Amino acid sequence: MTERFALVGCGTAAVHIHLPLLRAAGVDVTVFASRSRSSAEAARDTWGSGTVVERWEDAVVRDDVDAVVVATPNAQHHEVAIAAARAGKHVLTDKPMARTTAEADAMIAVADEHAVVLVPFQNTRFMAPFVAAHDAVTAGRVGDVTGLRTAFGHGGPQAWAPNATWFFDKELAGGGCLIDLGVHVIDLVRYVTSDDIVEVGALLNGDADGVEVDAQLLVRFRRGAIGTVHASWSSRSGPDHQLTVVGTEGTLHLDTRAALTLYPIDGERERVALPHATSSPLDEFLAAVRGERAPTVTAADGRAAVAVVQAAYTSARDGSLVRVT
Repeated sequence: MTERFALVGCGTAAVHIHLPLLRAAGVDVTVFASRSRSSAEAARDTWGSGTVVERWEDAVVRDDVDAVVVATPNAQHHEVAIAAARAGKHVLTDKPMARTTAEADAMIAVADEHAVVLVPFQNTRFMAPFVAAHDAVTAGRVGDVTGLRTAFGHGGPQAWAPNATWFFDKELAGGGCLIDLGVHVIDLVRYVTSDDIVEVGALLNGDADGVEVDAQLLVRFRRGAIGTVHASWSSRSGPDHQLTVVGTEGTLHLDTRAALTLYPIDGERERVALPHATSSPLDEFLAAVRGERAPTVTAADGRAAVAVVQAAYTSARDGSLVRVT
């Protein structure tokens, strides 16, 4: 069976990220809906077939749709996902999964009630260096994790999606760089450490039409490790990915321009081999829809990232450490 998808939201991410992945996966996109009909028509033309509908509400209930990709502004993620789940459609939603934990919880509850797959498109954890870091930590190569620092930044959404002004609308986006890029880093560190962030303190910097352009988080993990998470729309030189994991037996280090390196307490530093192939949120979603296996990135992971972001915004507002719930 070839799964049939509705694409709800046909902006830059939909056209340049989701459609190529869907094509490579060999599935079909049968329906397109967006805030503007011209965007939906352009996406349909890029795909080469399919029907454009005026209302996303009509897209998610069609008989020629098995699953829905939600690529709308963040404010609509929960609304579209819930309607699709109630119609019996599986849902792959762009990150962040939702703006708040209340929205995420509602999405999860409806997906569970209707026995459909709900997966957030949190794809950073599938990059080869981070998969290798996860595998090294899981194998005990750094011992017990005691500290971590990580960062993800770029020049801001205007650099790659100049027409997507909704990123700077707090109501539509839910925030700035923290909810945009921070969810990636938060999901990444949870994946690499196999541990949850339970406490967070945050400082926000800059103001782009009411949303932050830099965010610095101090975090504590359930098993006691501490760390920092930096998200930025001010990295003008290009994508900036950094990760350092400190443990009782050694340190793993990665930055944008270097390979993943292990520095053991005893012995020579070692270049860590990267996997030749990795999965993706879409791969995991399709495997779950087909009943092959449970996805390795789940709605619970999406909710967990949102919970840390929500706690961080509270911390920045109140000037205190906040427990993540």
